Amino acid sequence: MMELERHVELLEKKLQREKAARKDAEKLLEVKSYELFNAKKLLENSLEKLKQKSETDSELLAYQAKIETMLVEYGRLFLKHPPSKQLIQELVDSLIDSISVTACCIDISCTPDVGINTSYASGRRQKWTRPEQLATTKTFWNQTEGILWISLDSEKTVSGFFAVRIKATRSWQQTIKKHITIFCEMIRASIRRQLTLEEAIEARRRAEASEQATRDFLAMINHELRTPLNGVLGSAELLEDTRLTQQQYKLLNTLNHSGELLRAIINDLLDYSKINAGMLELIEKPFNCHNMARMLEDIFHLRASEKRLDLNISCSDEVPQWLIGDEDRIKQIFVNLIGNAIKFTAKGHVSVHLDWQEEKLIFSVQDSGCGIAKEEQNKLFKPFSQVDLSSKRSHEGTGLGLAICKQLSEQMNGNIQLNSDYGRGTTFTVSLPLTVHHKNVDDNIKTRQSSQSLNNLHVLVVEDLKTNQMLIKLMLSKLNIFPTIADNGQQALDILSSESFDVILMDCRMPVMDGYCATRKLRKGGYAKPILALTAGTTSAEREECLAAGMDDILCKPYQSQELREMLEKWGANYSPS
Repeated sequence: MMELERHVELLEKKLQREKAARKDAEKLLEVKSYELFNAKKLLENSLEKLKQKSETDSELLAYQAKIETMLVEYGRLFLKHPPSKQLIQELVDSLIDSISVTACCIDISCTPDVGINTSYASGRRQKWTRPEQLATTKTFWNQTEGILWISLDSEKTVSGFFAVRIKATRSWQQTIKKHITIFCEMIRASIRRQLTLEEAIEARRRAEASEQATRDFLAMINHELRTPLNGVLGSAELLEDTRLTQQQYKLLNTLNHSGELLRAIINDLLDYSKINAGMLELIEKPFNCHNMARMLEDIFHLRASEKRLDLNISCSDEVPQWLIGDEDRIKQIFVNLIGNAIKFTAKGHVSVHLDWQEEKLIFSVQDSGCGIAKEEQNKLFKPFSQVDLSSKRSHEGTGLGLAICKQLSEQMNGNIQLNSDYGRGTTFTVSLPLTVHHKNVDDNIKTRQSSQSLNNLHVLVVEDLKTNQMLIKLMLSKLNIFPTIADNGQQALDILSSESFDVILMDCRMPVMDGYCATRKLRKGGYAKPILALTAGTTSAEREECLAAGMDDILCKPYQSQELREMLEKWGANYSPS
């Protein structure tokens, strides 16, 4: 019995142990289940976060791709088109999205070009107040509101800002900020290019206006100076053919000398102005270099004799007889240099030599005059500059002659050199690269049948100034030509409607109707006979205007009887006298 009870007791204990073990197992299972639940929950949360992050990164990556595409597109647009309100507003609207950039504002004030002025906001935020920090820094990041402010100020011409509200993680904020900064620089560069272009256009307009004003001034001053000079020199030339007492002849010589001096000064002033204005053009054609040397001797022989100077002008056999160049401008250089040598040489000699070396015409003028000190030589080729500028100086002149010689030489791709010592004379050497003219030129090129008589040549002179009318009538009467005179272009047209002429001498500047307009009307109406311009204009633009109007040739004022005769022989020979 006791053994049974003991066996039962053992069974109960065993049962209790099993119950306790089952309870512990249930508790452990419950704990493990809870842990498993928590792990699952944690995993689900992690997966959700990872999904959200993946979606965000994907959207930001898409946004970055979009921005990069916009950079290329708007970069091309801002290069192709000037900055405008419409283009800038389109850019601002394109930057807005619902994830990273929620609002954007741009404000530009441009003083030189008000067409660029823009004040525009896009996105959720509409009120924008420029922070004070932009006065001292180009960019400002407002951490509290998440707004990037960028200054668009440029010197004193452009002021403004670009502001963007950014909603993104810190890592993406830097990327977006860099993109926005690039867009701002794109806008700045576009505005700078536009303002630079407008400045260039305005500068060109001013330059063209200045050039036109210079041309107009030169044409006007040319006419106003040369027209009365034509009266002075023409009257002096005609007076020389009359009976004069010895006193009157001396006065006439003084008048001629003063008139020629005035003409030289006017020529120098106008030539220098034309060179500086880029209006002087070289007219290259064949010329006889040996004849030019003989002509220089004829020009200066009397002047050298008056000062009892020994003048020697020689031309080497090596110099080709015919060269191609602007004979008038080459002659102008030579005349200036020889004239200066005679002017500044009190006694002794002036030696001139022409040579041909290495396809260049070498022209040297050597004198035994006062010479020029080394420290003064740098002044010689400067305009309006002379070694002696005092009121006691003994030589006349503007100080432009050598400056013009230098510029003319350089325009012909040549140069001019000076060798001088004070008290030992001076040598100027000019080197001009010229082309040899190999074609045989008949002597008949000098004139067209110069022996042909001009008697009964029917000439119409269109000239408004009574003084010039009187002078040209007297000059023509010496050639047995008695012209018909018209006071202006309209009167000339009226005369030509009922009368025929062999040659028309047409002044260019006249009241009622000028010579250009009258010539155009005649050519348009089929008039084919020679029309020769009588003009004080010497610029290339004025010559072109004469030829464009239909004039055949140009006789520049002041002209001499011989020049008038040669012009009539050249053009009047083509038509039989009426």
